[in-house]
Amino acid sequence: MKLNFVSRILLLINSILLTLQLFLMGTFWSFFKYPFLNLMVPIIALINFMFFIYWIFNFKWPLFLFIFSLILGFKDWGKLYKFQNNAIPISRGIKVMSFNVRLFNSYQWIKSKEVPQSIENFINKENPDLICLQEFSKKFSPKFKNYPYQFIGSSKKNGKNGLCILSKFPLMNQSRLDFEDSNNSAVYADLFYKKDTIRIYNVHLESLRINLKDTLFTKQHPQKFINRIRIVSQKQELQIDRFEIVDQKNHHPTIICTDLNNNAFSRVYDRLKDDRSDAFVLSGNGLGATYKLAYFPFRIDFIFTDQKFKVIKFNTYQDLKLSDHKPISALLDWK
Repeated sequence: MKLNFVSRILLLINSILLTLQLFLMGTFWSFFKYPFLNLMVPIIALINFMFFIYWIFNFKWPLFLFIFSLILGFKDWGKLYKFQNNAIPISRGIKVMSFNVRLFNSYQWIKSKEVPQSIENFINKENPDLICLQEFSKKFSPKFKNYPYQFIGSSKKNGKNGLCILSKFPLMNQSRLDFEDSNNSAVYADLFYKKDTIRIYNVHLESLRINLKDTLFTKQHPQKFINRIRIVSQKQELQIDRFEIVDQKNHHPTIICTDLNNNAFSRVYDRLKDDRSDAFVLSGNGLGATYKLAYFPFRIDFIFTDQKFKVIKFNTYQDLKLSDHKPISALLDWK
């Protein structure tokens, strides 16, 4: 069917956005990294999907552009959305959870004093074997009595808040990794599971510091929004440099739980993931969004696993409203 003038303009826009999305996802070139644009991939993908729906309802041939892009970048689309896997786990494995608890609501962002206890109740119900908590507060934290082995790494700046690893297995070689000029950091420990020693990392990279009123679409200086993302991304890269120096000395299979403060199309994602598996990509469901950035859902919390592990099951707890982040968990076992 011949396209009219308006349809040709829309086709041009759609073609540009589809091509841009494939480049940003790394389908054509993995080094095409521009911090702001990479962060916007989910939004660009949504616009392209809306174009697809438009072409379908108008019976126009450009609908095949979306299908073609989906085929070309099928693997990379999997970082955005996963269809439900109804397979029933046949192995107990080791259950790992990652959760940014936002200081256990210490500043009363949620109008409830029961948030710390509710978080503990949730964790006890889910019963993970290993938990990594970001934005941990010593003052407001529950005792987590079901976890006899605990390692808390407080920020070198304030000494009160930081990261925590909770475990049902004895922890060895615990250590903290400070990031320069930052409240963010990483902690790690070793533990023995079945036949080998595992290194567990809890990593919290620099925050983008974007609130609900601070978006690209405000009247005040959208360039400041873009520049902030660029500057923070550069700082995150330096923090990954610091992490890599430590990890190079590690010879054990690793599990990394992280609040990356960036998405799956960023350079810091590629570097921290390295040759590991993204547990969501292997066994996740839906968008897997863990945080709303400027009103839009993003996946910025991750569990990366060594290739020696198989990911039996992955969960994003979308219905839990005890923090500005959603907790995630992965059920793992040796291959």
